[in-house]
Amino acid sequence: MTAGVLFALAALLLPSPPSTVAATYTSLEHALQSPDTATQLVLAENSPDVQHLDARLGTLGQLQVLRIQCMEALEDLPATIGNLTRLEQLVIDNGNGCVMNVALPESLGQLSNLKVLVLYGALDPRDGNAPVPPERIKRLPESLGRLERLEVLNLARNGLRTVPPQVAGLKNLRVLRLEYNDLATVPDFVGLLDNLQELSLSSNGKGLRLPDTLARLKGLKVELGNGSLSLREQDALRARFPEIVFSFDNEYDDAAANEDAAQP
Repeated sequence: MTAGVLFALAALLLPSPPSTVAATYTSLEHALQSPDTATQLVLAENSPDVQHLDARLGTLGQLQVLRIQCMEALEDLPATIGNLTRLEQLVIDNGNGCVMNVALPESLGQLSNLKVLVLYGALDPRDGNAPVPPERIKRLPESLGRLERLEVLNLARNGLRTVPPQVAGLKNLRVLRLEYNDLATVPDFVGLLDNLQELSLSSNGKGLRLPDTLARLKGLKVELGNGSLSLREQDALRARFPEIVFSFDNEYDDAAANEDAAQP
């Protein structure tokens, strides 16, 4: 028996190294104890008083999904989040019953593998109908436009009055959700996002203006909800953008909201 064969047999008898098993954690402290297995981290309202996340979050090098839900006291994310180069999904969701207003660091633009960014009510400065103090308005980082692999961006329910200009740099974007904001117009650059397939604009009020550039995006699905549009106005939009698939459904299924809808 040759030495090579003996070596191979000996290797077979050696114990195998422990395999790395992907795991989901609901506590940052627990995830930090097992950084090699932490691929998903879900932080929710069970940490109601946390204002700042531990900067060691950036040491979770295997993390692919980070979800933050209804942490109303959270003020910001640490700059070290930019070290999470395997991260594919970052979801900050205030839930309809929570209020969140989180500052995002410029290091967000370092997340080179990020495909999904959900900021549903995550930067909402509003408190009922009261005037919004300037210090409560938290801008999106300029580096957002450098997320070259981003495919889904959800900026719904953030009190936005304009579409952030950083969106213009997201050339691979497929889904853009902007419902429940205070938009009066959609800028031209949205129609220049060649890969865009879905655009949600529901509940932005009557009179939302769409740019001519949207006509470039054949097959684009645009959700406008009821939008207080009359049936005549809906038909006019379809005529103006014949290659776009419009949805005027609203969450209340209230056809009577249209001024010239058929009455029973």
